[in-house]
Amino acid sequence: MRKWLFIAPLSLLFACGDSETPTVVEEVNLDDYADRIGYVLGALNAESIMQSGGKMNELNKELLIQGFEDNLSDKDCSDCDDVLLGLFGPYGQDFDTTKIDTGSSCIGRITGFRFYTDMLGMGGLEKINLDKVKIGFEHGVYDADTLIDESEKRTMVQNFLVDINSMNGEKMISAAKNQPGAQVFDNGVVLFTLEEGTGDYPGATDDVEVEYILTNAVGDTVQSSYDMKKTNPDAGPVYLSLNGGVIPGWSFVIPKMRVGGKARAYIPWNLAYGEQGGKESLCFFIELKDFGPQGSLLKQQPQMR
Repeated sequence: MRKWLFIAPLSLLFACGDSETPTVVEEVNLDDYADRIGYVLGALNAESIMQSGGKMNELNKELLIQGFEDNLSDKDCSDCDDVLLGLFGPYGQDFDTTKIDTGSSCIGRITGFRFYTDMLGMGGLEKINLDKVKIGFEHGVYDADTLIDESEKRTMVQNFLVDINSMNGEKMISAAKNQPGAQVFDNGVVLFTLEEGTGDYPGATDDVEVEYILTNAVGDTVQSSYDMKKTNPDAGPVYLSLNGGVIPGWSFVIPKMRVGGKARAYIPWNLAYGEQGGKESLCFFIELKDFGPQGSLLKQQPQMR
């Protein structure tokens, strides 16, 4: 669900190197939440680069930091694609020392861009202080981000993501309730019948054959059974059991559909994957293809999502 895209955007390209501590690390006030979470997110972005190996100790740290600060925005940095290709080669295995400076700047720029645009998409910008993000990134580059304990950093980020998920979920479901044709239920589920279908309704413990598209609260497609078939022509139908084989929201929604029907269901987090799933409310497009008694359709296959 994109939870960590803004924490480690370049982790597949690089690997760990020695770090050096700057002569002076500025004192920072981290009195309020926006300051503290901003600092932590900036530091973790830097750590994801500096602790990922290889030739990272040879990068120009000052240009890396400057690139991050200059492009902590939605400003396009696609010109950096060719720069990084030149620095690391087409397979990411090379390291052209003549391109260290431009490469360092571009790594910083891309990291800033990805962080900013991911936060913008998640609705998290209003909750963080970008100036403290920059300071945290600088400290992280020099392995000097000691203002907040490591365990507290991870807890803060986890809580931050849960808060973002809860906020976005509430907005999504509130907006869905006000759309024409919404069926709103006491448990918070919102259901739209897109096509009625002509078959029977499945029972609460039946097996079902479905197609589905899962999106998160900000509209990102997380999984699609239709796309699975595009990438794997041998992929078969999706069979699921309503009796414990799906999230509670599905057990509630699918018995309200007829075979051949299509629906869009907005599922609050407590009827999705709960607290363990980061309190994410979800949206599903569901096409009900068939159903049968428990055990009649279900086959061995990876569970949905």
